[in-house]
Amino acid sequence: MHCCRRVLNPPCCHRASEFGQSVAMFSRRTVTVWESHRALCRRWTDEIAGAAAGRIVLQHKEEFCRSTSGTRASSGLLGSGAFIRFKSLKAVCTVSAGGGRNYGSYNTALHQLPNGQVSYGWKRRPRKHESHLFSRRGFCHEEAFVPEIRRPKRIVVKAASQASVQTTQAQAVLKKGALMEFERESGKLILAVAQKPDGKKNWIAVDQGGNTYSVRPQQITYVVPGIEDFNPSNIVSFLRSVDDLEDMDLLEVAWEEMSSEKLVFPENLAKVIYSETSPIECYTVHRMLSNNQIYFRCKQQGLNPTYEPRPPSQVKELLQKHLADEKARKLLLSYVAAVKAALQCPQGEKPAASTWSEDDYFHTRTEALKSYVLKPQKDPTHKKYAEEVLETLNLTKNPVIALNLLIGMGVFPLHVNVDLVKMKDQLEFTKDHLAAVEHFLNSPQDDPDMGTRKDLTALKVYTIDSEDTDEIDDGLSATRLADGRIKVWVHVADPTRWLPHDHILTREAEARGTSIYLPDGTVPMFPMELAAGVMSLKQGTECCAVSVSVVLHEDGSIAEYAVMNSTVRPTYRLSYDNVTELLLMEVPEEPELYLLAEAATMRANWRHSQGAITAQVPETDVKVTNADSPDPTIELTVKDQSTPAMQLVAEMMIMCGEAIASIGEENRLSLPYRGQAQTDYGSRELSNVPDGPCRAFATRRLLGAVDMSSTRKMAHASLGLPGYVQFTSPIRRYGDLIAHYQVKAFLRGDVPPYNSGSVEAKTALANVRSKEARRLQSSAVRYWTLAYFQRQPKGKIYEAVVLQFMKDRQASIFLVDVAFKCSVMLTSSVSVGSEILVAIHESDPRKDVLTLKHLSNL
Repeated sequence: MHCCRRVLNPPCCHRASEFGQSVAMFSRRTVTVWESHRALCRRWTDEIAGAAAGRIVLQHKEEFCRSTSGTRASSGLLGSGAFIRFKSLKAVCTVSAGGGRNYGSYNTALHQLPNGQVSYGWKRRPRKHESHLFSRRGFCHEEAFVPEIRRPKRIVVKAASQASVQTTQAQAVLKKGALMEFERESGKLILAVAQKPDGKKNWIAVDQGGNTYSVRPQQITYVVPGIEDFNPSNIVSFLRSVDDLEDMDLLEVAWEEMSSEKLVFPENLAKVIYSETSPIECYTVHRMLSNNQIYFRCKQQGLNPTYEPRPPSQVKELLQKHLADEKARKLLLSYVAAVKAALQCPQGEKPAASTWSEDDYFHTRTEALKSYVLKPQKDPTHKKYAEEVLETLNLTKNPVIALNLLIGMGVFPLHVNVDLVKMKDQLEFTKDHLAAVEHFLNSPQDDPDMGTRKDLTALKVYTIDSEDTDEIDDGLSATRLADGRIKVWVHVADPTRWLPHDHILTREAEARGTSIYLPDGTVPMFPMELAAGVMSLKQGTECCAVSVSVVLHEDGSIAEYAVMNSTVRPTYRLSYDNVTELLLMEVPEEPELYLLAEAATMRANWRHSQGAITAQVPETDVKVTNADSPDPTIELTVKDQSTPAMQLVAEMMIMCGEAIASIGEENRLSLPYRGQAQTDYGSRELSNVPDGPCRAFATRRLLGAVDMSSTRKMAHASLGLPGYVQFTSPIRRYGDLIAHYQVKAFLRGDVPPYNSGSVEAKTALANVRSKEARRLQSSAVRYWTLAYFQRQPKGKIYEAVVLQFMKDRQASIFLVDVAFKCSVMLTSSVSVGSEILVAIHESDPRKDVLTLKHLSNL
């Protein structure tokens, strides 16, 4: 209860002697007397009684509020036409005229309203500079006294002898010129004017922008009463008036007064809240009821919506939910504000990714956005949270948009590889895996083949691979026999010496299927501590290996073969460029290297005589450093598969695969045999295709699929072999590792760990993983190649070869300088194999867009 700090001087009363007993009865029905204010209430009761009978009886210009010093309040409180109800007195003060902005310069009067009802309220909300004078319970200024002024609301207070508010409603009729609200399929509400019928039931309606709609009856949510021949151009001003009048707090007081009613209508509530039922008031109430379902529940929608007051227990529950929603809304807005601030920062000054995990709410929303990008269909809760953020930011609800948002926030780097992030859980080694590596390094298992290993450390061994390769899993040796034939050894790393087939790291290798080589790094099949450590054939170190020896006939066919456990000491660690240079220089100190080159030539000639097909094309080789920085270093080179070093290594690996297939068939081993059926490539398809990239790509399109078997070797048509097993990369390919476990068991005289069914199933899974790896590699190479093009000057010219026509004048081309396949719209007539000049017009790696312009033909 408010205490009286200072009582206002009562205004003078004129014509008070004219009032009779009926006035006294009215005052007794409406006045509630507080014990501490009896004297004040008695004085004001007389004035209220005068107002009830005499309509306009009081006038005064006393200030409504004074400061402690007695000066006027700095701002006016009331506007003309406003009402104030004194709760303790059930009385109304109406501002009926005015001079200045301060209350003291207004003329005020008490009015009796129709049917003996007394109304109070405001026609506008307090301005910001007035807010310090009010609280939820009333007048707050400590130097002023009014017997509890409630928040500015308008309500009807019934005298004890008056009947309840009528809960009836005139039926709305839709006709030309009526103003109606309807809901579109998207859920958006439109206010439009009915123009004319459209068929039997529909109506044509026009909104404020002149847009025309065909509205079905079930789409209509409200017809504004009391409007005829409404002009669509006035909808904007109509809505502006509704916005000014709308106050959701009014529904609470209306509910308090009408909670006993069974049904209420927007028109009734407009009368209660605003004392008017004009179109603006009615539509305002309808919109408030539609947007706020706490106090009233909609029982019937459409032309004549009806509502019922909710019971207090339900209102309490909904209010609690509303407060929780408001709290969540504030948290969401604080998160969105932080996101907007991050978006304004330059790329190099974005917040650290860890910043978004410091607060629990921020962490939850950020994780939701990441899940929305990486696993959009997996978690509905994350989807809901992410779309709330996007909607609040007025962004399209789309995973691509969410990805760009996360990049702008600094959660993901500018050049994030989304495919890799999606597979992060699969590609990162767990704590159990790392613990197994630690245990392995501290306590390696004994070599199960120590007694049968052949010492080949006297041989000169060349390991040849890319400069940046860490997993060295094969080496080569060669000697010339007394009869002039060449004997070649292919030494393959022996990871099975370190890990049994059922080890946790072997199972993880099976799940991965292969190592993945990307422009910005490697995702290994085994942890790099092992793959690049004890498992690799490291230069100058005695290493365990599985060696396959092959003696060649003069025509390049295999005369003899054998497989054995061995120990080797690699002599040289060479790159492909190193080997090519040595072969061109003809260094006399390396006769073994030239024997290997001679053997490779013999093998290539023999395979081609057996129908082998060559379809090699240069490949784009992209290397990226500091990939997570906004400005990484991108190096683009062309890898030529036809160099002498590449050909040498490829022929030796193919020869080893043929030998293992023969050993497997002779000993009935279940191995992952590979084959390819003979295809009639026909001269018709390739006869008019020129040599070079055109013929190579055309040939690849004609090749048949690779077949797999676990029980017998099969002819491999494109390799020109009677049988083939991949065997030379057990550290990088799980299919090769399967072959190793099987062959090693055979060499020990043990039963192989896998039967034919297991070999087939495991090989099939490994092939699936290999396809996924190739897709990741191809996608990453394309992304970084487009990023490279993006940095080039617009209009930079490249030479290209036309590979094939796609549709209309669009053609697939091969950029020779960068070994990159793409497409271009041709501007002049060309043929397959034609050389043309193209220029870069646009390159956007994130959108996967490369636009080239055809300049001319060469």
